[in-house]
Amino acid sequence: MRASWKGYYRIGDVVLPVRLYAATRSAGPNFVQLHAADRAPVRRIAVCSKDGKELSDDDIMRAAEYNGTFIELSEKELERHTGLERDIVVRQITDPGDIKAMYCDNPYYLVPDRGGEFAYAILRRAFEKTNKAAIATLLFYGRERLSVISSEDGVMLLQMLRFHEEIVPKSDIELPALPQPAPAHVAAATQLLERYSLPFYASDYRDQQTDILNELVERKAKGLPLKKPRAIAHDTTPSDEVLGRIKQMLAGDPRMLQS
Repeated sequence: MRASWKGYYRIGDVVLPVRLYAATRSAGPNFVQLHAADRAPVRRIAVCSKDGKELSDDDIMRAAEYNGTFIELSEKELERHTGLERDIVVRQITDPGDIKAMYCDNPYYLVPDRGGEFAYAILRRAFEKTNKAAIATLLFYGRERLSVISSEDGVMLLQMLRFHEEIVPKSDIELPALPQPAPAHVAAATQLLERYSLPFYASDYRDQQTDILNELVERKAKGLPLKKPRAIAHDTTPSDEVLGRIKQMLAGDPRMLQS
């Protein structure tokens, strides 16, 4: 597997060479577009919107849109004026529970490069024993990224975070006025949620749609007859009963007030 990024991890005076490997992958078939007439793959090209000419990479430059105009920015200008550190630089230590889910983005495995194994082993165990996480910044594919580093299942994990300004504020969302529920209704719903709360294991769930698509592609590739489409299964779980009883409660079922 090819590393997505190579550089240095800096926490205080400790500097060690590291690599990042993507911790996620696509499980479904890779869809492409074909020309209907000859079944040839369609190629995406860059075209000038003014004269319609096809452009090569050398013909294209970077610019930022500003008040309806385009401000040209060269790679050298970006490097010279941003002055960002490419390394993974730890900015603070925190509790993982302080990080809201909406800030979390793509995860990566953080592994030591040659010569960094000993320091990596010490830091990994320290994160495990303290159950702490590190907030760090790095330059990733030309863009500054915020991240959180923690230890999980014997390996250090770096998860990209969104900056605060990337989050849409709640004030931009139209939230309707909410009614004040009766205490008995809240107590009944709370009791149901607590009764059926279970530990979450991601391995208990599969992307059923992807499984069906992969089977469809494989059967067509082998020239096998296609099976009758099957409905995606939705197993009955305690949560179904929770939702069902809450629905009864919202419908005014008096039995819910006695649960």
